[in-house]
Amino acid sequence: MRLTKITIIFSLAFVLASGFMWGNIANSEDKIELTQGQINLLSKLQNQQLISIEPKLNRAYIDPGLWRSMKYKLKEDFAATLAIYCGNKKGTYLYWVEIYDQYSGKKLAKYSRNWGFKVY
Repeated sequence: MRLTKITIIFSLAFVLASGFMWGNIANSEDKIELTQGQINLLSKLQNQQLISIEPKLNRAYIDPGLWRSMKYKLKEDFAATLAIYCGNKKGTYLYWVEIYDQYSGKKLAKYSRNWGFKVY
């Protein structure tokens, strides 16, 4: 069953907001754990081909319609979640990610624990 964009955005906002305190990421030196809800949401989005994640390259590709429908703060939270996912999958606990449009390949944003969030 394919979710509507409104359902996806609501789910993203709810699951990401209930995860952890984003403000602590930049100051933390320790491993950060995603909640099971966040992991499940990323899996669901991957299964629906709305995102693809390449943890070894610290890259994520997202459906441009989904990206455009997110407000800035949700984009930042989503990027942080992707960065944590990549760092934990690699086992490096270095939390950064670059996000690309899955159709055009255009760089949309980047998130780094040390440098913060930037949208292009």
